[in-house]
Amino acid sequence: MLAFPSESSFSAGALVKRAGAEAVAAFWDMSSYTAAQQAEMRIDPYEDAPKCKLGGCLLGFPGLALLSEEDVWGSFSAQSDTRAAIYFILTGIGLAAIGNLFTVLRRTSLGRRIAANRVVRRFRAGFRWIACSQPRAIGWIRFPTTGTILLISSFWIFILVWSLSIKPYYRSQWNVGSPPLAIRTGLFALGIFPFILAFGAKWNWVSFVTGYSHEKLQVVHQWLSHLFLVLSLLHTFPFVMAGREIRPNTDGKNPHHYSQIYYSGWVAHKVFYWSGIAALIPLAWLCWGSATPLRNRFYEIFKYLHFVSAILFSAFFYIHCHGLLGSWDYLWATAILYLSSVVMRFALLFVRNGRSIPRATVELLPESTVRVLISCPPGHRWKGGQHVFLNFIKARPLESHPITVANAPWLHPNAKAGPRTMMMLLRISPRSGLGPSLLELASTGSSTPVLIDGPYGGLMTSDLGVHEHVVLLAGGSGVSFVSSILQDLCERKARNFEGIATRKVEVHWAVKNAEASAWLDDHFASVVALVPDDFVRIHFYVTKSAITLDEVAEAAIVPAVPSITEEKSEEHESLNSKGSITSGFVPRTRISSLFSPSAVANLLFTHFHLNSSSTPLPYFTIHRGRPQIPLLLSQIFLSCPSTQSIGIAACGPSEFTSAIRNAVAKRQKEILLGVAKGAQEIDLHTEEFDW
Repeated sequence: MLAFPSESSFSAGALVKRAGAEAVAAFWDMSSYTAAQQAEMRIDPYEDAPKCKLGGCLLGFPGLALLSEEDVWGSFSAQSDTRAAIYFILTGIGLAAIGNLFTVLRRTSLGRRIAANRVVRRFRAGFRWIACSQPRAIGWIRFPTTGTILLISSFWIFILVWSLSIKPYYRSQWNVGSPPLAIRTGLFALGIFPFILAFGAKWNWVSFVTGYSHEKLQVVHQWLSHLFLVLSLLHTFPFVMAGREIRPNTDGKNPHHYSQIYYSGWVAHKVFYWSGIAALIPLAWLCWGSATPLRNRFYEIFKYLHFVSAILFSAFFYIHCHGLLGSWDYLWATAILYLSSVVMRFALLFVRNGRSIPRATVELLPESTVRVLISCPPGHRWKGGQHVFLNFIKARPLESHPITVANAPWLHPNAKAGPRTMMMLLRISPRSGLGPSLLELASTGSSTPVLIDGPYGGLMTSDLGVHEHVVLLAGGSGVSFVSSILQDLCERKARNFEGIATRKVEVHWAVKNAEASAWLDDHFASVVALVPDDFVRIHFYVTKSAITLDEVAEAAIVPAVPSITEEKSEEHESLNSKGSITSGFVPRTRISSLFSPSAVANLLFTHFHLNSSSTPLPYFTIHRGRPQIPLLLSQIFLSCPSTQSIGIAACGPSEFTSAIRNAVAKRQKEILLGVAKGAQEIDLHTEEFDW
């Protein structure tokens, strides 16, 4: 055992150093090392990592003040690096879980009283201001929300500062030991690995605890993966730099005077070196191959390559760790965590589909869209805003497509789910992918077996029904998301279900062509019929330019509509000053090039129902052009009394949802500063077409 006669054997520093010396002596034969090398090996020693070092225990005592800087850094074991990463992430998950509990509490009478408190309201607005605001995209590079950026950046900074602030990075010689920087970053990466898989699973324990669905966690999954790659490179480069040293030929095994790293990897064939390179290659592809343009352009290929690359990386990573420093303990924990998610997912898939395979029929709609109707056997439950992964067993047995459910028939939480019909809208390409198969099914009218994996996502533990005013915004096929939420709110309102405080619902739906209104016209009509006339207002925005009504007459559309005249009446109003067409008769005047001939036909016959009835639809308004999101939401906020809260749900393209987030963030800032007029609580939930 090595001793340090220059220090008192009773000092904390002596105990720390002595513990390190004992560990080093036990691991290596120290006789061939100089005193300087032995002292160097006692600083941040590699072999001390698996244990809770004596110095680490002493850090909890007042004797900490007696430790020198060298003693403190030397007392941190490498496994502390791994645990630091784990504790940081677990802290974030814990805070999210607490926030989820408050969301659940918001539904209760106690929660409503707490939410009405001015201090709580401002604090919540400040948090939501950070959570909602989103930087502008730069080309195809889309940024997450400011809150997500701060969370991820803080973890990156925490890990990188810890990794790079401790010196030395290298040992003086190859045989003195592995570079401390390499060991530290490698173990940080090891600590992150379980969470990368946990955040990437569709059914995962993080969602269960926090209330954030898998698609919301994808941004964390992706950025943790990029950090893992950076740490892996920081783990690799020190070995490359230190390995440039020429290996001595004292044993006669290196007559060609190879470098240390070349000899270790390609002559001695040590497993750490070739397996590390083999793991880096699929890891780089997993990160860089997931770039948004590649993923969107080649999604099906991306899925297969991502899956295969993940398996290859995991296998090589397991070999590379070689059980050193307790690394396999973390990998086995990772396997248990991930496999439990997979088992749970497929168990639910079997339970929901095993007894009776659901069958789907396909109906062709305008704008390259199909409506999929699935007859679900008993046991299938879903809520408004949720999505499923649909597998068409005969058409594409190896593919699962994420599709938002467009309806949500009400079901009491304590009731057993009976047979119900699930409706979905799916935009297709007639010549590629799943499109040709679905078009064939639509033409024949036959049904096909499907597997339903889900449901996932949606509002999770949130409930828009606790808000007096609900605003639903959709862009294009994002209407599936809001239509199911609308049905849920209307059916609960019709049944006067406990906890529903909503007094008014506004739907704002923007599309390129008016033909898209046929997607859900019957659905909207049946849902709105359940509630009082003033409960729902639907605003339909057509963004594509079109023609005048006089040109429609030439297309022989107008003659089919009875009693269209130049006159206005109190019951049937014309184009208003804001460029909207309200429900009822459309006078034969200019419509400022609103609609194409087929669009006008669709609107007149489908929405106004003038071909069979002159009854107006008071809940439906058509607008030309794109909705001005900031102005629209600002007017809604001002029109709502300060005693009421507003719940907003939106789904659409990234530019659409980003504008909504920033408009809401601006309002949250005003509430925080106490200058907001109108509604004093805004709750926002957004979805996008991809993740």
